[in-house]
Amino acid sequence: MVHIETIDLSLLGVTLPSDRVGMVIAQPYLPDTALSAAEPYQWTEQAKPQQLAVLAETLTIARSNQHGGTKTHFTVFPEYSIPGPEGIELVETVIRRGDWPNGTVVIGGTDALTHAQYAQLLQGAGTHVDTPRNGADRVGLNKWVNCAIIWVKAANGSLERWVQPKLYPAWPEMNISYEHMFRGSSLYVFKGRLENTAPYRFGTLVCFDWIATVGTQTPCQWLLADMQQQAGENLLPLSWLFIIQRNQKPSHDTFLSRVAAFFDQTQFPSVTRGGACLVFANTAGKAVPGRTSEFGACSVVFSPPSMFAQPTCAPTFSRGGPRFRDGSNLLHDYKDVFFRERGACIHSFAQINPGSLIAGAAGRSLAIENAHVCPISGSPEPRAPAADVPASVKWLNDELDEVQSLSLRHPTAPLSAQVNIAHQQNKAALREIASQSATHAIRLAAQESKTENADDWDSTESEALEHLIHTLDIAGVGFSPPAVGVDPAHATVPIGNKIVDILAIRGSSHEHCIAHSRTFLTNPQRQVILVSRDPDNTVWHRRFGSFLRPETPHLGDERKITDPASGSLHLGYQNLLVLYQQSTTPAALAGGISAELAA
Repeated sequence: MVHIETIDLSLLGVTLPSDRVGMVIAQPYLPDTALSAAEPYQWTEQAKPQQLAVLAETLTIARSNQHGGTKTHFTVFPEYSIPGPEGIELVETVIRRGDWPNGTVVIGGTDALTHAQYAQLLQGAGTHVDTPRNGADRVGLNKWVNCAIIWVKAANGSLERWVQPKLYPAWPEMNISYEHMFRGSSLYVFKGRLENTAPYRFGTLVCFDWIATVGTQTPCQWLLADMQQQAGENLLPLSWLFIIQRNQKPSHDTFLSRVAAFFDQTQFPSVTRGGACLVFANTAGKAVPGRTSEFGACSVVFSPPSMFAQPTCAPTFSRGGPRFRDGSNLLHDYKDVFFRERGACIHSFAQINPGSLIAGAAGRSLAIENAHVCPISGSPEPRAPAADVPASVKWLNDELDEVQSLSLRHPTAPLSAQVNIAHQQNKAALREIASQSATHAIRLAAQESKTENADDWDSTESEALEHLIHTLDIAGVGFSPPAVGVDPAHATVPIGNKIVDILAIRGSSHEHCIAHSRTFLTNPQRQVILVSRDPDNTVWHRRFGSFLRPETPHLGDERKITDPASGSLHLGYQNLLVLYQQSTTPAALAGGISAELAA
C-alpha cells in the first residue's frame, strides 16, 4: 500500500497563475562513470564539482525568467541530479536568498543518500517526512535512499521542504551486490488555489515509480484513488504530475503506455485530468547538445480533449510521434510536446494552462511558449543559444556532427590535410547560418526532398547535406574558403577576380538536378557552378554547355570560368572528386577544375 499525504499550500500563501506558469527543467548529463561503481550510487568526487555548477546555472536560468513570466513557478531537477548534502545545501542557499521569488516550487532528485546522510537531511529546518513510514529509523543501516525533495518557498519568504523516498527500485538499483535501496511508502500531493480561485493539485513520482506496481496498484493509481475518496460526490482536478527520471529508454512502450491509463477518465472519474500536464524530466544522453537515441526526451503531455493546437514544425519542440519516440506511436492521440534537444542543456518555457483556453479560433494556442534551450555550461551554441531553436537549425547541426571529412575516406590523397582544414571551416560556417537559410540550403541540395518540415527530413536530406559539404570542401582547397548562407545559392567563391555562385545538388539523376536548380535560381546575378550527384555517383558526360543556357557552343569556342559570358556551368561530383584525388597542390586542383569547366 502507498500512503498519500495531502499538503495545503494555501496555508503558505502559494497561489499559482490561472493562465500559465513559468517552468525550467535541467537536463544534465549523468554517465555511469559520474556515479560510484557500487551502491550507494553517489556522484564521484571528480564529477561532483561540475554537477554543482549545473545546479547553480539552472537556478540562474530559473531566476532570469527567460520564459517571459513574472517568475519561474516550477524548477525541476531530474533523478540523481542533486549530489547529496552538498547539492541540497547549494539549492537551498540560492532559493533562500531574497532575490529568489516567493510562491515558487523546486523539485529535485538526489543521488543515493546513506543512512547517516538521510537522517541528517530529516533533521534540517523546515523538513517534512512521513515519519511513521519513511523516518530515518525505518531505514536499515545497510540501506540507502533515492529520494525526491520538494521545496516550497512561501509567500512570506520562509522555506519548507518535503522528502519523498523512491517507492520502487529500477533494475540497476535492484541488481546490487551489497546494499539495498530503501523502498518508500508514501507520496505527497500538494493543493492550493489558482489566481482565479480554481483549485490545483500536483505530485511527483521518481522514475520507475511511474510504471511500478506496489501492492495491487501503481503509485499513480494509489494517488488517484486517494483523490477520488477525497472528492466524494464532487470533482477534484489534478493539474501537474512531475516524473523525474534517469531513464535510458524514456519512450519505451512500457513507460508510454501509462499515459493512456493516467488520462483514462473512466477510472477514478471524480479526479479530473482533462486539464492535467504530465511533466517528464530526464537526464541527458550526451555531454553536449546533439543527437542521441538514449535518455533525454524531456516533454510535457496533455490529454486528447485539451484544445491546444499542434504546430507543424515549431521552434525547440516537436509534436512527438514515432520519429522522436523511438518508433512508438502510443502518444498519437495526445498533445505531446517533445523537446528536441536530448543532449545536456536547460529547458525554459511558459506552460499554458489548458483550462485558460477559449473554445474556437479566438482561443487557439500552443501548449508552451518562449521555449528556450540554454547551455548547461560554457558558451551558447546554435542548439543551446539561450533562445528558441528552429527545427532546421537543430537538424542541420546534428547532421554536421556526423558528416566525415574526405580526409578520412581518402586518407592517401595528396591534399588530405588541406581538405580536412576546409571541412572544419565549412562545418563551422554552416552552423552559423540562419534558420531560413538552413531550410533553403537543404531544400536546394536535396532534389528529391518532399517537405520544408525539418522534423520529416531523413536520409534524402542527410545525403544531400554531405554532398554539399564535400563539394564546398574541395572548392575551399582549390580556391578561397566559400562564403555560405548566401541565398539563393549555397555559397560564393572568388575565382580569379570574379565571385561565383556554387550550387551542390544531389538527386535521382544529373538531369533532374539541373531541372531542380532552375526552380531555385531563376534569374542568376552571377556566374554559377552546379555540382550534381546522382545515386550511383556517375561521371557527368557533358551534353550541355550551360545548364541555364543549354545551347551547344560553336566548335572552337572555349568557355572560361572567369568569363561572365560563358553562362552557368555544370560539373559532376564524381568529376570533381577525381580531380581532388589526382591533384598534388591546391593550384593544380584549381587549374583542373577550371579546365574541366572550360572543356
